[in-house]
Amino acid sequence: MDTELVKLSNNSIIQSSTNQKKFFFLNNFETIIIPFIADGNPSEDTIAAYYSSIRNFISWCETNDINPLNVTENHMIIYRSNLVEREYAPTAIAANFAALRRFFFAAVKLGIISSNPMDDIKAPRNKNSSLDDIPYIPAGKLEYLFHLMTLDSEKNLRDKVIIALMAIEGLRTVEIHRMNEEDIDEDRKVIYIRGKGKNALIYLRTDTFELLRKYLQYKDRKKINYNENEELTPVFTSLSNNERGHRMNRRSIRRAIDSWLVKAGLKDKNKSGHMLRHTCATLLYKETRDLKAVQETLRHSSINISSKYAHLVDREDNRYTISIPVQL
Repeated sequence: MDTELVKLSNNSIIQSSTNQKKFFFLNNFETIIIPFIADGNPSEDTIAAYYSSIRNFISWCETNDINPLNVTENHMIIYRSNLVEREYAPTAIAANFAALRRFFFAAVKLGIISSNPMDDIKAPRNKNSSLDDIPYIPAGKLEYLFHLMTLDSEKNLRDKVIIALMAIEGLRTVEIHRMNEEDIDEDRKVIYIRGKGKNALIYLRTDTFELLRKYLQYKDRKKINYNENEELTPVFTSLSNNERGHRMNRRSIRRAIDSWLVKAGLKDKNKSGHMLRHTCATLLYKETRDLKAVQETLRHSSINISSKYAHLVDREDNRYTISIPVQL
């Protein structure tokens, strides 16, 4: 992102009349909103998703002869109903709303509108959601997955580190994507995580860290030619001919994980790479019964978020049929 272009855009807004500001903002929102997303460092996937959601909203406004920067809370309620009628899933509506909140947040911060019409608008609840929607890999099957991942190739070694960091240490896909070699303190076995919303330091298990170290040493021996446009050295890089040495994007990371889930017989339409983070939380709670440990490991903002894993485990452990023997 060109920071000078952002400054120029913001200065142009400040020096304009209200209507000019709105016109300029709408025609340049792709440039203007970047500093207001993910602490000014959104991934390519996030940017693309936000742009798509905002463009869809602007198109809806144009169809209904509404200036997108003149909408009220009532307009947004109607827009939500429109998305429901078009059979958007609650999760998809929530993703759209996340983008629109930042769109309006930027407009508020730049003095273009006085308040965010999305402040009290929430996506509809998923009526079919339940604890069954939290997929995770049982300990035995996770061990089998790791057993499959022999360390006889660069790809296997890289992918095993990725899966270990997510299933054992609780990292998110975006944190894998953003990880740099400069973020790793080998003496303390600590990684500086560039996370979702805020950054943090995490202390790795010894075996996880040794696996990571082995991968980094392998990369060093291979002397990869990194993308010269990168300011920092990405940990996880592509192995494809066209992108070799470039930072893996989130789609590539998900594809790598999915390929191993398929090989282990763990993949279906409801299970994705994020299941590994659920796995970390669920297995940790099973072992410790400590919600605070789950919160700290997964870096949840609230212990209430972590509590869903306790409900899942407690329900599994207290089935009403538990006293009925199957084998006599």
